Amino acid sequence: MSKKSQKLLIILLCVVCFGAGVSVPVVLNKTTSADSKEREKFDTIYSILNSDWYYSNKVKNLDSKLMEQAITGMTTLDKDIHTNYFNLEQAKAFSSSLEGSNVGLGISFYLNENKNFVVSNVYINSTADKKGLKPNDEIISLDDLKCGENDSDTIIKYIKAHEGKSVKTKYLRDGKEYTTNLIPGTFDSTVVCNIYEGYGEIILSSFSENSGKDFSKALTRLQDAGIKKLVLDLRNNGGGYLNAALEISSSLIPKKSVVFTEKNKNGKVTKQKTKDEFNQVKMDKIVVLQNENTASASEVLIGALKDNLGDKVTTVGTTSYGKGTEQVTVPFSDGTSFKYTIAHWYTPNGTSINKKGFKPDIEVELGEAKTTSYYKFKKKDVIKKDSVDDNAKALQVYLQYLGYNVDRTDTYFSNTSSQGLANFQQDHGLEVTGDCDKTTWDLLVEKVLLKINETPSDDVQRQKVIEEAQK
Repeated sequence: MSKKSQKLLIILLCVVCFGAGVSVPVVLNKTTSADSKEREKFDTIYSILNSDWYYSNKVKNLDSKLMEQAITGMTTLDKDIHTNYFNLEQAKAFSSSLEGSNVGLGISFYLNENKNFVVSNVYINSTADKKGLKPNDEIISLDDLKCGENDSDTIIKYIKAHEGKSVKTKYLRDGKEYTTNLIPGTFDSTVVCNIYEGYGEIILSSFSENSGKDFSKALTRLQDAGIKKLVLDLRNNGGGYLNAALEISSSLIPKKSVVFTEKNKNGKVTKQKTKDEFNQVKMDKIVVLQNENTASASEVLIGALKDNLGDKVTTVGTTSYGKGTEQVTVPFSDGTSFKYTIAHWYTPNGTSINKKGFKPDIEVELGEAKTTSYYKFKKKDVIKKDSVDDNAKALQVYLQYLGYNVDRTDTYFSNTSSQGLANFQQDHGLEVTGDCDKTTWDLLVEKVLLKINETPSDDVQRQKVIEEAQK
């Protein structure tokens, strides 16, 4: 399997499915003569591989592996990349990505120069949210554990080990030290709500089981604060449960409105409407932030908002992914599962965005440092000057972002860029070689992440959204 490129800022699984976890009955049809011949061929090959194949006694659990590979082959079709068989490990990862639940304080964070945790987001209804922690708070210690003297893995393990127990937490806000008691517990990591002067912001990272309820709480919080303008950040939200998309739409568009329509393989059309149990919170303006990883249920939500609310909705960013199909998942007793397409969906006005996506009303692209991909950097890897390397592009983009001189940003690592790297190494107490080993790479990425987190103005998409919301 080839290495997968990782986004610098995106550590997330893009979930492009609907209705995951819904069991469906399996109906076995009688085989025809042609089916029997194909089955006979399959049985013959399977039997030969098990008994006569030279390597048959050298492969552990050959029986199981042959079946797994056969099933994988059946479900890997060019026609539909969203129909998949998940082995045990993949099924667990897929299920986990849909749950949205984590154990912890209910924050996302980055490490500053002092190695303290700086809060970037606080998830609604978590212990951190209930205790009033805010973005930019700097956590300096948990009980006797000082953040600056321990790595993030140690801190996270400590938090998880104290689930349900009170943890004395010291943090800095605007230079002043505060102390509070936080109780680590389970929280849904999909909804963030921030209130600013004149507008509110909801960051929705995926559509989990609890996203609809948490989104409703977030809207109520904005309503109670007198907020009438909403910034809705759907960037890198790959979707999730279709039911959550219906619930979230129900909180924003009028009752009895169509959220989307679906058409099955026989042409039957079904209208999916808002859920009555969710109260609508009216906003004068909704500005949606989207990008190329905004997919599936996120696109359902965009379509529902634009078709039902018209000019009140403005989209900003880049064209969304373009997934206009629905899937259901069949779980098996051994923990594996099968996800397959059952229908295409359309916006309330009948538009399909499948393989096209939604073009934004206002197109804004991020700088290269925020969008450049790279391959996992291994201990033995070294990017040498005057050479071609898959990660040389990211290396030179990041150096340029940090203010070091480079003359190109492709996969050729030039002598000029090497000198820029040597300057970086000298500035940060590293061995000055002009070549990039893992130690240099890790520190470079750390410095890039720190600058990105501490320079919000570099997020030009968000700055444009705020500008639109404040009009």
